[in-house]
Amino acid sequence: MNNKKIEEKENKKFKMLNPKTDIVFQMLFSAVNPEITKGLISSMIKEKITSIELDLNKQLIKNAVEDKIGILDLRAKINNNIECEIEMQMVYSNNFIPRLLYYWSKTYSQQLKVGNKYDNLNKTICIAIINEKIPKFKELKAHTKWQIREEKTHTKILTDRLEIHIIEIPKAIKEYSKNKKDAILQWMMFLNEPESMEVEKIMKENKEIEQAKIKLRELSEEEENQRIAELREKHILDTQDIYETGLNKGRKEGKKTERIEIAKKLLKLNMPIEKIEEITELKKEEIKKLVDK
Repeated sequence: MNNKKIEEKENKKFKMLNPKTDIVFQMLFSAVNPEITKGLISSMIKEKITSIELDLNKQLIKNAVEDKIGILDLRAKINNNIECEIEMQMVYSNNFIPRLLYYWSKTYSQQLKVGNKYDNLNKTICIAIINEKIPKFKELKAHTKWQIREEKTHTKILTDRLEIHIIEIPKAIKEYSKNKKDAILQWMMFLNEPESMEVEKIMKENKEIEQAKIKLRELSEEEENQRIAELREKHILDTQDIYETGLNKGRKEGKKTERIEIAKKLLKLNMPIEKIEEITELKKEEIKKLVDK
């Protein structure tokens, strides 16, 4: 690249991509950035990571723009014996926890190959970062760790092979002012507002976040990445708007024609028929007939 082109690129204004957008999150913590991902995961599980193997499902990026409201997977094997999955969720829905358990169980069970023994199954950790507060977690802190415990004593853990971490970004931002040295809170500050002055301060002591900021800037300079991120963000907002419209109009007003129109839009967004049935209260058979129209 000649000097003129380099100068043009440096002078060209660009919008910093939002790392909370699932597809940008996936680009940032993909296989080309193992040290960045290692720093993020290590801060959450409080375990030293000596090795990490990232397994990025390329198909997820390919279909990301037209995906339903959902979460894009970033899978990793830690220290050769721990399976880990990270999810970035922009909006909260009632199926957040069930889906989280489903993804954990899928990651855990897929390890077992034909002829293998159950003791070959590795510990599986699922990390979910969500950009909204979870209603049922009002009294809990930003970062919560979940395992299966005995009901009465609450001290005996059934197994260490199941571990789920949930981080609520809004709570983390609030907690940061009282605990600025906490690495998890530092990462959430970066995800929430990477160009803030506070993140600049964090970067001086957290080198992984410094590298993440550099990489995010590089990604942001690419027009194609900007286009993909913009389409993805628009899709999420449109889907959320349709979802809320479905709840408000489809349920409260109960007009059949409106519910049918909502169902058609949701079908175009590839939302599962079961979910459309729940939102519009149309029968499954009615929705299936709309697929062919």
